[in-house]
Amino acid sequence: MTEASSTALQTIIGEFKNISPELTSAFMFKKDGEIIASTEPMAEDRAKKLSAACNDIADQAEVIGGVETLTIDGVGSRLNIASMNNCYLATVSSSSADEKMVKALTCVVVPTVMKLLDQISPAKPDSQLFDNEKPEVTRVEETVQLPDEPTPLEPVPDVPAVTSEPIFPRPPVNQFMVEKSGGLMVASDTVRVDKDVVAEWSDLYGDREITQVNVETLEGKAVICKFRPMKKADGNAKGIIKIPEKILQILQTGEGKLVIVKPVILTAKERKR
Repeated sequence: MTEASSTALQTIIGEFKNISPELTSAFMFKKDGEIIASTEPMAEDRAKKLSAACNDIADQAEVIGGVETLTIDGVGSRLNIASMNNCYLATVSSSSADEKMVKALTCVVVPTVMKLLDQISPAKPDSQLFDNEKPEVTRVEETVQLPDEPTPLEPVPDVPAVTSEPIFPRPPVNQFMVEKSGGLMVASDTVRVDKDVVAEWSDLYGDREITQVNVETLEGKAVICKFRPMKKADGNAKGIIKIPEKILQILQTGEGKLVIVKPVILTAKERKR
């Protein structure tokens, strides 16, 4: 039992007289006679004699299963001895003392406190561990093999992307006013553009065949469709694009509105599709 445990028991037993004034004295001692706690000083030889007597009674009672408590009535007083955790708790009270109160203190309160003290007793410090109980500490060393000399990184030259596709200028952007085209022989998926503008596209892109144009309104509606140059490049055709009804509906526009037109230039891969 640790010193802290003895101090706690001394505090509890010291309050016995305050709890039950009829309880005149109380003391706890080990089976070898060592006093752990008491309400008043007790001679060591007297404690050893009492301990020896208790041990003799306990030995004799083994044949009947042992003794947990022993009560001796005297003239005007009562001695109660309880055995717990290899210790004895002895109380001396008057004959008029409340037996239920004395039993509660000796058989309930003190055993409960001792059980709690055993549960919260501090663990042994490292200095008290046996050699075979000391944790083994293993030192781990990690070795990293470094090269003798660092290998310099050679710069990678910039290699331009190789492509067989010729580089063409961006398609020119032309703005036209819409004029509705009609008639029995007019294709519904083809617009007509000023032939001078178409000639400029041909000069710009050489032998590249241009078959489609992108027509976009100022509101962002756009469509890609076929086109044909106008037959006559008279003054009325300048700045005009003729669009059939079907494409006007897709663009959600009409005559007199402005649209932006530019040729669609396909790559070699796109032309093969």
